[in-house]
Amino acid sequence: MSTEANKLAIINSALRMVGSYHLDASDTTSTTYEITSRAYAQAVDELFGENIFEFNSKRITLTGVESTTFKQHKYEFTLPSDYNLFIGVEDADDYAYTDYRFANGKFYCTEQTLKFSYSYVPDLDTNASTLPPFLSRLLSLHMAQNMCIELSGSENRHEILHVQYVKALRRARVLEGRSSPAQTYINADNSQFLNAHSQYGKV
Repeated sequence: MSTEANKLAIINSALRMVGSYHLDASDTTSTTYEITSRAYAQAVDELFGENIFEFNSKRITLTGVESTTFKQHKYEFTLPSDYNLFIGVEDADDYAYTDYRFANGKFYCTEQTLKFSYSYVPDLDTNASTLPPFLSRLLSLHMAQNMCIELSGSENRHEILHVQYVKALRRARVLEGRSSPAQTYINADNSQFLNAHSQYGKV
């Protein structure tokens, strides 16, 4: 089976950074293919497993079932199968919700229906066509600095590529932040602290 076109482009970009020959789509048996395949899988896992971008974020509606595990949290939720990192949760009216807890691989709160936001690790092995260019370059840099010594034997090039990757990751986070909506304004409706402050001293 030939390598998917966008995945192949990312791999060959990494190979050019290392100073190695490019791969053909039909090459699925060479040593270089084995090395790049492992580096590609590791890059996807580490990049999207440790970082949150719009590309690897989801917002879904969850419905809980009654539970007696915690007295303060009546409903229990099963986390999505592709759940990786928690981003936030909102109630049915889209207000930020903070009265929750994680335990035993489950999610607990007092609301039965929630809007649950989280990150996941995408499957880019067979389809990387939707990957934004700045993330494609980041994947290539991660691969290049990871497999540089194995393919070229150059520690100096490895150090240079590692520095480039760290800078590109920092830049990607800045770009992601600029493209995200402004921070939600804090008020008594979505802040327990402000709500408690306004109610302080009242009976």
